Amino acid sequence: MNNPTAAIDMKDPFIYAQQAKAVVHEPTTAGTRPSIHVSLYAYGGISAACLMSWVGLTATFATSDRQTDLRTIREAALISRSRCRATKWFLDSGKDVWIQIDHDIEFDPADIIRMAELAHEKQATVCIPYPCRTIPLRPALRIDTEHVKALRMQTSDAECATELVPIRMFASGCLAIPRRCLMSALDGLKGSEVPKPYQIDWCKDVRVDQFPTLWMPFAMDSTSGDYEYLSEDYAAAVRLSLFDVKHYAMHPKKHLNHWGEYPYGFKPYAG
Repeated sequence: MNNPTAAIDMKDPFIYAQQAKAVVHEPTTAGTRPSIHVSLYAYGGISAACLMSWVGLTATFATSDRQTDLRTIREAALISRSRCRATKWFLDSGKDVWIQIDHDIEFDPADIIRMAELAHEKQATVCIPYPCRTIPLRPALRIDTEHVKALRMQTSDAECATELVPIRMFASGCLAIPRRCLMSALDGLKGSEVPKPYQIDWCKDVRVDQFPTLWMPFAMDSTSGDYEYLSEDYAAAVRLSLFDVKHYAMHPKKHLNHWGEYPYGFKPYAG
């Protein structure tokens, strides 16, 4: 009987195709290649543009020697609890950087990798700005007055735009958090000297055994003396700030689009 593989020069007995040569990757601009854990919050339908962003990101991971994993989170009854559980899944993963991306965000995979590297290098949270689904557009973050001009330079792609701009509170639709500063802050936030409502607890849970209440919303005193309700991401940003975790907005190569009935973006949509 003829052997159909007899004429094939196989370098691996289980792979018939020609094997690619090993490529030595150059050091990244950030000088490090942190491992990455990604949380995809898939609470509803997803647009074709957003889906293609995810195809690109997973393809980047699949062809890279970087250690990565991806967890899809589909529960939506209580978003703050979802993010608390996702925090525990990240801590259990052992990865260096936690990336959170919502299902309605369209992005360039290269920007997500860069965001993770900067977060790891700076040991600070780094987000990519995107607009709320409102007209007129406004970025989904909080920033001090002194840095507003720098953020406008980012969102308008000005030549003088800096890559990172300090902010006060992030939105978690596209966010990177490094492990070391997160664990340090979580350890400090459970201390008895931390006042309520900033103090966190570790709650028992049927899904992850227990999770930190980092993302629990609360009412915060404002400068006017009134209370302001902080959503889960703003609440987490304020708590992390108490333990000197810095927050930055990153200037991406391609601006994010925040999809609803149509894409909300800082630039006209080109498809």
